[in-house]
Amino acid sequence: MKINVLINSVNRPKDLERLLQALMAQIRRPDSLYILIHPRDTESGKHIETLVGSAIPWTLACKDQSGPLVAMQHALQMMTCDVVAFTHDDAAPRADWLEKVASTLITKPECAGVGGRDFPVTAISQNPPLVEKVGKVTWYGKIIAQHHLPCVGARYVDFLSGVNAAYRHDILVATGLDIRLQWQQDTCWHWEMSLGLAVKRQGWKQYYDPELIVDHYPGKLFSGQKDSYWFAATRRRTFNETLILMNYLSVLGRGCCMIYALLIGSPDSYGIVQCLRYWPRDGRLAFRKWMDAMRGRYTGMRAWLYPGLCP
Repeated sequence: MKINVLINSVNRPKDLERLLQALMAQIRRPDSLYILIHPRDTESGKHIETLVGSAIPWTLACKDQSGPLVAMQHALQMMTCDVVAFTHDDAAPRADWLEKVASTLITKPECAGVGGRDFPVTAISQNPPLVEKVGKVTWYGKIIAQHHLPCVGARYVDFLSGVNAAYRHDILVATGLDIRLQWQQDTCWHWEMSLGLAVKRQGWKQYYDPELIVDHYPGKLFSGQKDSYWFAATRRRTFNETLILMNYLSVLGRGCCMIYALLIGSPDSYGIVQCLRYWPRDGRLAFRKWMDAMRGRYTGMRAWLYPGLCP
């Protein structure tokens, strides 16, 4: 089984150095590395040459104005392998990561993908509670990610974490990534959920193993964030969420999803209840967040109803 690793790099050379060290220390080394970089990134190539050299074949793929998903799709088409493992430059997979990926996909031929826990290093000194659900989308569109939290036992899920996931290459290429999803800089919200639900619709399964761990050191994002609130992120994240769920849910589920989203929402995409909940803390900013979420819902619904208008 030939495994390639696809890395989304964000011009963070020190983070990339830590990741490369972790990949070189794998019990089962990757057969090839594909690193997505910015055209302005002049440091990553030097780090890869120094740390990897000729030990593992590697390819740099530049991201451009088409966005990260287009670059990822292009990299997938360039590959010749059996499995593609996804991670970020601010991550550090543990030594048995690829070994467990390979063994799981060999023993579970019904699975298109396998992934595990996205372990935030800030949680080392904490004691987060066990969760019962991971990587699920309810029939009415509530998204339950929680890949960063501990859970009891491995299980089948609806989608995996983009920092810790591996898929069979032929299924990936046949399914493709949804390039309609909105993005900014290097962030494309919910792309892994879109992929997971598309794979599930084809009848394939995805396996989540909490013992398959990638340590995550959330790095600096080069975004348009200002005053700790990034309004574009709310709009684009909610656009993606709406478009994906409308494509996936049943007719009844779509209607209930929109009612739930408009009335309740989530801490990231406010509905009326969330707006009122956070008003004492955020004041008028809570209203701004609600308005941005509603704008994202509207544009996402419009893009679903009129695909030709999707940007």
